[in-house]
Amino acid sequence: MARANGEEGSLAGNLLALLESGVGADVTLVAGESELPAHSTILAARSPVFAAMLRHDTREAHTGRVEVPGVREAVLRQLVRFVYTDTAPQLQSMAAELLPAADKYDLPLLKRRCEQALARSLTVENAAAAAVLAELHSCPLLKSAAVDFVASHPQVMATEGWKNALLHDVEVAAEICSLVAAASSKTRSVSEDDDDKLAEELIEAAEDGEHNEVRKLIAEGAPLDAKDGSGDSALHCAALEGHAEVVRCLVYAGANVNTRNSGRQTPLHYAAFRGHVEVMWVLLGASARADAQDDKQQTPLHLAVAAARLGAVKVLLAAGASKFKKDLNDNDPKQLANSSIRDIFDVL
Repeated sequence: MARANGEEGSLAGNLLALLESGVGADVTLVAGESELPAHSTILAARSPVFAAMLRHDTREAHTGRVEVPGVREAVLRQLVRFVYTDTAPQLQSMAAELLPAADKYDLPLLKRRCEQALARSLTVENAAAAAVLAELHSCPLLKSAAVDFVASHPQVMATEGWKNALLHDVEVAAEICSLVAAASSKTRSVSEDDDDKLAEELIEAAEDGEHNEVRKLIAEGAPLDAKDGSGDSALHCAALEGHAEVVRCLVYAGANVNTRNSGRQTPLHYAAFRGHVEVMWVLLGASARADAQDDKQQTPLHLAVAAARLGAVKVLLAAGASKFKKDLNDNDPKQLANSSIRDIFDVL
């Protein structure tokens, strides 16, 4: 019989033997179609969550069956083994799956060890997912390590992993992008001349819709929110021209979606004015302010209405843009609308 840590007769070894034998098991943990016999006393002693399930008048206490949703059998076995022995031989390879389970079942030691294992094994491919995991499960050590890794390896922001991870949750994406941007400003080592050159190239590539070039420049450390002579950022230029893929690249890399030009217009103002619906949804999904007002107090909805962009009007109203914001001429968007667009205001 195997013994934890190889210690014959140790407490951990004896508990592992008890788990593996199933003798005296009075509860069954269920993960999908897999079932794992366990001992309610041990589960309750180690996990407040299991204790609440098994020591009160609950379905689990009555049936002796505890559903463990969203966890693979192999991961569940490692989690339960840790509950019994404080060891999980496959922790390194399963840390990304074990951490959420450890958090859910309030196993702080296992959670901390998973966090440490993930922080030690960051790569260009997994850093984005690690950052999201850290944010979702309140792991400060892992979050700091992942953010610093991304800031010092900007090629992460050109990966599908970065794109997919940040699509998981808008608020999480915004927080991570903000932290990466702050960390990048501290770690960047290029000269001001290099900064200016990269900024110019990024703005030009964004305006031309060259998304592969944009990714390359981001990876080289181009300043995302640098402005041209009109105060337009790369994101402004891409939004104005309707280059949705470039907008995604910039947003996922941490560009400020609410940055303003010399007329205090945001990228969403530009996209709304031109009627670029796909770009608008990307910006709104990244927390662009639907009611941002420019130096004439006009919102994106004012501009969409004035330009008779029906699709843009529908998007903004669906996103909760105010119909009643007044511009400097005391006009709200509905007052500027033609008859066909005015009908939309009465429906949405």
